[in-house]
Amino acid sequence: MSERLGGPALRHPLGAYPDYRADPLALFYEQAVAHGGSVRLRLAHQQLHLLVEPEHINQVLVTNAAKYEKGISYQSLNYLLGPGLLTSGGELWKRQRALIKPAFSRRHVDTEIPLMVECGQRMLDRLDAYAATDAVFDLVPEVMSFAADVVCRAIMGSDIDGVLPQIEDDVREGVSWVMRHMAAPIQVPLKVPTPANRRFHGVRERLHRVVDSVIQRHRDADAETTSLLARLLAARDDAGHAMDDAQLRHEVLTFLLAGHETTGGAMAWTIYELARNPTVLARVRDEIDIALASADVDRALPALELTGRAIDEAMRLHPPAWAFSRTAIEPDSFDRFDLRPGAIVVISPFVNHRFPEFWDSPLTFDPDRFTKEQTKLRPPFRYFPFGWGAHLCVGQHMALTEVRVGIAMLLARYDIQLVNGMRVRENPEISNTPDPVLVRLTRRAPAVPTATTMREAAQ
Repeated sequence: MSERLGGPALRHPLGAYPDYRADPLALFYEQAVAHGGSVRLRLAHQQLHLLVEPEHINQVLVTNAAKYEKGISYQSLNYLLGPGLLTSGGELWKRQRALIKPAFSRRHVDTEIPLMVECGQRMLDRLDAYAATDAVFDLVPEVMSFAADVVCRAIMGSDIDGVLPQIEDDVREGVSWVMRHMAAPIQVPLKVPTPANRRFHGVRERLHRVVDSVIQRHRDADAETTSLLARLLAARDDAGHAMDDAQLRHEVLTFLLAGHETTGGAMAWTIYELARNPTVLARVRDEIDIALASADVDRALPALELTGRAIDEAMRLHPPAWAFSRTAIEPDSFDRFDLRPGAIVVISPFVNHRFPEFWDSPLTFDPDRFTKEQTKLRPPFRYFPFGWGAHLCVGQHMALTEVRVGIAMLLARYDIQLVNGMRVRENPEISNTPDPVLVRLTRRAPAVPTATTMREAAQ
């Protein structure tokens, strides 16, 4: 007889489903802490196995990875994105990853930094209007627009001004449909012509038209060779095969979603945590001022070491990719429980990044957790905002570079005051974003670093 993973006794007929709909982050975290690690949760008619303990996660993602496939969360995403790198599995995933990974090399990402700075300047131009009037506004849509600006132009080229606002709106609407579909206890098939499904069909058709048009323009003209799409068009596997237009569309849509939502969320959370922690903010700002006093943003980035650690710590507390799922396709046995085929596994970076057994003072914002020395000593599966192992995000370096550029430009230009207090709501949809971050901006005078500020920034 197989052993079941322990979990709470729930009297509600839907189990923990009402709590999941209200706040999945709180549900997962509180139950993991209450049960000391991995725990089984019933959501309506489904049993979820939330795996927290590193040996359990390693078994699913590494040693016995062949016994699992991407789970329920990816099925709903597939309706929006198609079988691209994020949602596919098996041989298709292996082939696509091999084709795509070189396009995100550090060498290629570094060539995109001037584009990031241009997009950052457009963001500052918009924000100057708020600063000039001392207006209170939500920072989240502004940094999301910056992230969308970067990813759309990096992927599709510079000539997209006419379609960028529509892409942002359609991606946002598509994500909302995916989240409703994913969380529904009974999923209505997409072919059923409900009002929500009809709107989703319209969103998807518009996105397909835009992306297909850009792909065709790239095929017709050899002049534009610097975009990510151009690199994907040129990519060949070992047999010399290239991606067809349908597969290119799946990958472009994947990058538009992943590069927009997760990067914008990481940037918003970093600003929020720095604004809540003025001592750390002062150190980060001094580092930025010193670096930008002698170099442009692109050449100053390597010196922004503390800034990078602040970003890492913000993603520890608020990982944009807050959970992902797997489904068992073969039986598997663990130290104290077994899983049958069809069992649903959930792995949550949000839980592990805050789990008291893994971190000292886990709810405290402390970038010094991410010094080189501390990072080398950290055991596996304590911190994994970009996934793990073979499925580590190919766009990790691009995302971190973009957030560092955006943070440096914002803090060099403005003093940022939080208006809505010291807490904001986590908004765990496909990505975890703050909702909202109300701020007031004040233009800063150009900084002149002194010997004192240089010593403090180096500490």
